[in-house]
Amino acid sequence: MFDLNLVKPFLSVYQQRSITKAAESLELTQPAVSAAIKRFETVVGYALFVRVGRSIEPTSMAHKLASQLSDALELMEGAVSRKRDFTVYMPANLLHKMPMLNGVQLVESPISVDNVVEDIRLNRVDLVVDTGLPKQASLASEFATTDRLLLMSDPEVSKFGEQISMDEFLEARHVTLKLLRQDTQIVDFLSEQSFTRDVAIEVRNLTNLLLAVKGTDYIAAVPVSMIDLAKTIGLQIHEPPFSMRPVEFEFFYHKKYQTNGQHQELRDELKQLLNS
Repeated sequence: MFDLNLVKPFLSVYQQRSITKAAESLELTQPAVSAAIKRFETVVGYALFVRVGRSIEPTSMAHKLASQLSDALELMEGAVSRKRDFTVYMPANLLHKMPMLNGVQLVESPISVDNVVEDIRLNRVDLVVDTGLPKQASLASEFATTDRLLLMSDPEVSKFGEQISMDEFLEARHVTLKLLRQDTQIVDFLSEQSFTRDVAIEVRNLTNLLLAVKGTDYIAAVPVSMIDLAKTIGLQIHEPPFSMRPVEFEFFYHKKYQTNGQHQELRDELKQLLNS
């Protein structure tokens, strides 16, 4: 059995390819991490890292060892963890549905998928509610909730009735939401077709989407999860005259939490809140 005081520095340096970053994440000094790596190399009997320019790279034996040790350590830590405070990433349209939860910090999801995945891998975040993160060996995922798009307008200004026809949709002026990850507008992305329409305003967050429609004769697509907020400021909701696929959100988290009871309770609680 390897000494965990040597295994953890090894895996941290392996993941981050840096003595400095590993020392920061482990709250140790750089000399302490370097010494732990040297002692571990003595234990296993071969070099674990080689210097390439200003960086370090794992040896082929280090790759094999990391694969063997990381799974065992993750499962063990997940089983015995008694972590009480959780950090959760969630998109803005779902955040507003959440009440204040003891021991849970809710944070709007970063735009960069790479940053989200790295934060999960490096234990900066405990749970992520998101769509379409790349599948990785260290990540677990499960269904969280679904959302879909409707249309909204300001009935005090616009000429639309309860139903909006396709002709009315195409002739109207629009406020569109730009999906930064996909670099496209949300209606085009979810309808899987491109509409030629008069775009008056393009926004990049849902709050501005609501504000841009209020007091104008524009229409915009709005997630069902934001309908209550839209109605609160006096906007009218319409069914779209065409089909759009729903958005499926998943929980993503480090697989070491699969057997963690408190983490499972958190997922169960959030799933109930998201689908209520």
